[in-house]
Amino acid sequence: MKKLIFPLIFFFGGNATPAFAGEADVPYTAESIGKGRGLYMTLCTECHGRNGKAQVEAVSDATDLTDPARYRNGSTDAAIYKSIKEGAGAGMPPFGAVLKTEADFGNLRNFIYSLWPEAKRTTVVK
Repeated sequence: MKKLIFPLIFFFGGNATPAFAGEADVPYTAESIGKGRGLYMTLCTECHGRNGKAQVEAVSDATDLTDPARYRNGSTDAAIYKSIKEGAGAGMPPFGAVLKTEADFGNLRNFIYSLWPEAKRTTVVK
């Protein structure tokens, strides 16, 4: 029985990661926000606009990223990660295959946070 336990723990343990495993590794810094801005400008502006307000005629129901209270799928780290990775609703495609690292997800999340009203943001770490 001991021989079976280790392989099972190794097999299942290797696939059991939390929803945002790398979030603690990506602090909310100016550098991270800058990297996230680059990802956002490449991947997200078509639907959410350059300013995050989703005032784009082509996608009338895209989420206004500047108001976390209006996020349909939640504004927690895990909810944002899931929306980015798996897509959201009928209109937002999944970007899990495009963003290759947890750092990419964390940087994009940090840029999205930077769009929020100042009172709802965390303080930038220096």
